Amino acid sequence: FFYSIKLQLVFKTFYFTIARSTMSQNQNKPQAHVMATAAAAAAAPGLMQQIGMAGSAAVITVSFIHPIDVVKTRIQVSPEYAALGMGGTVKKVVGTEGVLAMWKGVNAAWLREASYTSLRLGLYEPCKIAFGCTTPENTTFLKKF
Repeated sequence: FFYSIKLQLVFKTFYFTIARSTMSQNQNKPQAHVMATAAAAAAAPGLMQQIGMAGSAAVITVSFIHPIDVVKTRIQVSPEYAALGMGGTVKKVVGTEGVLAMWKGVNAAWLREASYTSLRLGLYEPCKIAFGCTTPENTTFLKKF
């Protein structure tokens, strides 16, 4: 779970970096165009853009994490897989069902992440601003809670 959150934050940061890198790509263009592009890149992303970036990051993350979840679930459900351990379970699943078996059920995980996590991460910053929690020094304990 914690690895999933870390990966989501890494991907969200990656998207913010791409959005802001347009400034450096427009160095040879006319000054007015560079200023307009710089202002757009420096502006905070809108609500839908934040939700979209969070959802994209979550879907990409679950695509990498899902095989571990498949192995964990099989170990929890079946005593046969529990006796094999993690490495043995991977070998048995890949050997008997193929490599794509490691991504069985990923569509449900994508739907969950695209809906739940995109809203959870995408609405975090706007809610923080709406509650007046822009700086740690001015934020009371109740607002942090």
